[in-house]
Amino acid sequence: MTPRDRSSLWRQVAATTSVPHAHAHADSRHRRPLWDALTAGFTSLEVDVWVVGGRILVGHSAPSPLRSLRRLYLDPLAAMIRETGCVHSDSSEPITLLLDVKSNPRRARPVIEATLRRYSDLVSSWQDGRFAAAGVTVIVSGTLSEQLYDAPHRWTGVDGRVRRTGLDVTADLMPLRSDCWPELFSWRGVGQMPADQRVRLDRMVADAHSRGQRVRFWDTPDRPGPARDTLWATLLDAGVDHLDTDDLSGARDFLRARAPRRRG
Repeated sequence: MTPRDRSSLWRQVAATTSVPHAHAHADSRHRRPLWDALTAGFTSLEVDVWVVGGRILVGHSAPSPLRSLRRLYLDPLAAMIRETGCVHSDSSEPITLLLDVKSNPRRARPVIEATLRRYSDLVSSWQDGRFAAAGVTVIVSGTLSEQLYDAPHRWTGVDGRVRRTGLDVTADLMPLRSDCWPELFSWRGVGQMPADQRVRLDRMVADAHSRGQRVRFWDTPDRPGPARDTLWATLLDAGVDHLDTDDLSGARDFLRARAPRRRG
């Protein structure tokens, strides 16, 4: 990609209407995972990473030495924000970069923190519990899920589990709580959600929100059709913050159709 092409792409992303609640689940399923998600207006992206030899490498089932987090995500995002001043110009909120860590958590944490520290103009941070927003907020999951890290100055929050209600951890340490939908709910969007399952969903969301935490479920039905739309609508009505999907255009169109129209 030439510098002119990159500049054009950055301007295209900045001009794209952002889509709150849209979370791009599998970076491995898209040809240009970062740009495909951002040009669809997504505000949350997930990346499978491995920490190997002091580097953060991208890969789903195995790390690729040619695909680093810095080259594929951090450097392009930093360059774009330097030129355009934003990710999506219609939103002042940071986008979320969720790192699904596949490798040893004890070795991964210091490398991730040290790498992100080099991008202090790009990445949000927490200092003595106070949040300083930047263009991208990084949250770690996978092997680092629920591994709390309360350094005086840090560059990551941690992902927790939705099912662990009553957990006394606040949003400055754990901004997000995620969980596997099929392990908690049998309903797949056909017919009305059983009352007991809806009560359980409402209780989980309310527990997370009482602590200022966002909520996401993975492995929700993702095949286009009425069942998926019904389930997505139910999640949003219950206050779930992110719809987890590989169907970027489908989620974009669904969420934009539900969004209240702006007055001109």
